Amino acid sequence: MVAQGGLLSELSLGTPPDAHHFPARNRIIAGMSDVTLVIEAAKKGGALITAEIANSYNRDVFALPGDVGHHFSEGCNNLIKTNKAHLLTCIEDIEYIMNWEHQGNPAPLDDKYYDYASLSTDEKNVVETLRNESDGLLIDELSWKSQIPLNKLASVLLNLEFSGIVKTLPGRKYKLK
Repeated sequence: MVAQGGLLSELSLGTPPDAHHFPARNRIIAGMSDVTLVIEAAKKGGALITAEIANSYNRDVFALPGDVGHHFSEGCNNLIKTNKAHLLTCIEDIEYIMNWEHQGNPAPLDDKYYDYASLSTDEKNVVETLRNESDGLLIDELSWKSQIPLNKLASVLLNLEFSGIVKTLPGRKYKLK
């Protein structure tokens, strides 16, 4: 995909790009994305449909505000005004709201910031499993690698998160802070 690109569609190859197919396409876009950005939108249109679908999927939506009275700013400004989108002024807005870390070399978790010995066996297991995964793990992968059942793992992760040891990322992914 990275080298050659790709195409994802519910429609067969060769189907004309008719307007009545756009809402189905927007549903796929909203479902596959962690964040939906609306840069410019009139009062009605496809970008707003995608934003509404993303909101219905409990996905974060961001909108770039525009000049008051400008036709293609009405949609973005209305999304922000009605609290259906976060205000987007810079990339750091997305990083902050999504709890994403800025790319760089994160500082390694130091045991001096928490009492490793006081952790339960399962908590230690999760910490050791995540120590080897700098990008974090999806909860299913973490369950498999740590051999802790999902229903129990959710509670362990919550305790570790409250303790400031584990951080939740978008898509039910977890990593050490």
